[in-house]
Amino acid sequence: MYRQRIADTRTKHPAAKRLQQAMLHFHDFRHKPCATSHEMQAKLALWQSKRLIHTHQDFYHDYRYHTGLQFLFNDLYSHQDFSERDRDLERIFPKLVKLLPSKVLDTVSIMVELNLLTQQLDQALCEQLAKRTDGHITPEAYCSAYQACDNQADRQRQLSLVHEAGLKLERYAHSQTIMFALRISEGPAEMAGLSALYNFLKRGFSAFHSMQDVAILMETIVQREHALLQQIFDGLIPNTFTSFIPEQSHD
Repeated sequence: MYRQRIADTRTKHPAAKRLQQAMLHFHDFRHKPCATSHEMQAKLALWQSKRLIHTHQDFYHDYRYHTGLQFLFNDLYSHQDFSERDRDLERIFPKLVKLLPSKVLDTVSIMVELNLLTQQLDQALCEQLAKRTDGHITPEAYCSAYQACDNQADRQRQLSLVHEAGLKLERYAHSQTIMFALRISEGPAEMAGLSALYNFLKRGFSAFHSMQDVAILMETIVQREHALLQQIFDGLIPNTFTSFIPEQSHD
């Protein structure tokens, strides 16, 4: 039902067309059968979220960045079920393209593209992990599965989207108009049954609103992740992986 609504929506601006295509691709992906269990997907998402916290703990435990990185590591890389939020976005797509400025639509497009690409990459990784582990993820199994996916270009694009999304979120988080609109729309959003999507957007914009030097933060994180990516595809196990013990990680 929602796919047809998205496809039938008339879009003129390139940003609206970009969001439309991203949401159609994401809808099709969400409704494809998955070869791996939800339990394995949840374990991988949680493992990666905690690994990110461990690798970037200097920023994560810095009060200037903590809330923003909580959003990135827990809301974008999480074992939670975000299907309600995703349905909310599909349901109100026709209104989004009419009401939101093109620059904001472009930012939402980047987040949808990042979400889709991340889920596609993680599904491929889950399939490889299932061949190498009984459910307990080790650095050795993770790196072996990661390398077997043979998708380094897609992983690099994922990091580029993370960088771009972070910078654009920060830009619009400092817009007084958008922050005011979020404050006054909580009640209407709940009445319209859009609480999941509203809370996600509010957390994201509020988190980045409180951060400083976002450009430096995003550049540093992406550079670190690029280095780790190269090590894995070179057949190495990064030191930050071997020193990482999920059971002892904490938010």
